[in-house]
Amino acid sequence: MKKRMYLALVAGAAALSLAACTAPASSPSTDSGSKDVSIQLYAPPSTFSPLIAQTGGNQLIQTLNWDSLIGIDDQGAFQPRLAESWEVSADGTVWTFHLKEGLTWSDGEPFTADDVVYTFNLYANPKSGSSSVGILSDVVGADAVAAGTADTASGFAAPDENTFTMTLAAPNAAKLVSLAEPQLFILPEHVYSSMPLDGLSTNPAFREPEVGIGPYLFSKWVTDDQVEFVPNPTYPTPLGLDHVFAKFMATDASEAQLQTGEIDFSQVAAADASRIKDLPGIDFHNVPGIGIMALHNAFDSGKLADSRVRQAIMYGIDREAIVDQVLDGYGEVVDTIQHGPDWAVPDDLVHYTRDVDKAKQLLADAGWDPSTEVRLEIVPGPKDREQVLTIIAGQLQEIGMNAVVKQYDQAGLADAIKNRDFDLLISGYGVFTADPAALNGILLCGNGNLSGYCNEDLDKALKAGIATTDQDERAAIYADAQKIMNEDLPIFPIYVPETLAATTERLQGFKLNPLPTNAFWNASEWTLG
Repeated sequence: MKKRMYLALVAGAAALSLAACTAPASSPSTDSGSKDVSIQLYAPPSTFSPLIAQTGGNQLIQTLNWDSLIGIDDQGAFQPRLAESWEVSADGTVWTFHLKEGLTWSDGEPFTADDVVYTFNLYANPKSGSSSVGILSDVVGADAVAAGTADTASGFAAPDENTFTMTLAAPNAAKLVSLAEPQLFILPEHVYSSMPLDGLSTNPAFREPEVGIGPYLFSKWVTDDQVEFVPNPTYPTPLGLDHVFAKFMATDASEAQLQTGEIDFSQVAAADASRIKDLPGIDFHNVPGIGIMALHNAFDSGKLADSRVRQAIMYGIDREAIVDQVLDGYGEVVDTIQHGPDWAVPDDLVHYTRDVDKAKQLLADAGWDPSTEVRLEIVPGPKDREQVLTIIAGQLQEIGMNAVVKQYDQAGLADAIKNRDFDLLISGYGVFTADPAALNGILLCGNGNLSGYCNEDLDKALKAGIATTDQDERAAIYADAQKIMNEDLPIFPIYVPETLAATTERLQGFKLNPLPTNAFWNASEWTLG
């Protein structure tokens, strides 16, 4: 098993990265003499709307067209993007972001702090269809916006055109965690403010945005899952490419086209890493993982409501064997979602080594009906996830559960989540190796989290953890929080995967980001060699 390495970062709750299959026809991205590149999307794209819940394909294409105040770089550290610097007040309630000066939207209109205020008010307003309401619920006035009694939150302000401030109702010295990932992309007020607020997130205008601020702008949908981008003429630094073709492809297909030169970037399945890294003309990239691969249950469905059943599931899975056999060692087994930094992970957590007899006894104690179907849900695409679910289904059958793998397309999965009708949905996401405040976005009661989990004791601990900057106090608080999660299992941690990718040698300037959803973070630096 690869040794885990913690990255120096403070970053946040994550976005949901999901994948699907089938590959589109290849683009002309590698024609001789062209300055065109073709890059894989590991999940199908559908919209440039940053207001809806982010999935891998959408977040990847939005990285090219939009930009955010801050992001995560290839070292896992906070990266200045539209904001060049920031600071927090001594009491932890006022965050100030100093914007880069002289930036313009692609249509020539100035980018100002008013765009940021406008966008953050959209994120805070459920009328827009925003999936980020919970992330900004601690901002002064956001409760009135969420309740429909105000259109804007007083906590968002623009003292001048290059300064954005966010005032919180309570101290949160780790607020950046929830702003960095998924990125809160900024929208041009002069474009979207004239559109109806209600349901703005699904407005057809987001399918084909006419204005952007990222390095490469939407040009057209080549197919339903392939997008052509062109350089942003107002981008502040020179760009090295004429076209970027981003297309959804399952991993097997993208790895094959990487070898033929039909695409220039592909994520790599762990099982293929040893072969891919030795191919001529290919550069192999890998960095330690900072996210988590986990199973998620809709708690409000009640099927897995008994914690003994959840513990039985964990004891029934041989996670070490999965990492060794499916990931070829490119990963690590952890016992809690927040697996770093060291001070935030107590050393007395329960380690769920596979124990079939113990799992069976826990099910018997819980009065589990073995005829109850337990679905392991996936959108096909990354083959390692498919292999993992197949193995887990077999292992759960051995402990007496009627476990079956269920495949969805993207629309079907969206419906299942909306209807709160899923049992064990596999998903990889997040930045969980630095500040444990990353947990707030995915586990606080009423935060719109995927699992629908709510535990008042955990809520109390997570809120206390962001109210102080004293590390010793925080360590004690998070020791309690980690033990609750470790025993109650609101989310089932399976492993921490390393991030693997490959590029053709002709694609220069590529730097692998530890977040698969942020693979194109430095596209402005790409050139062809």
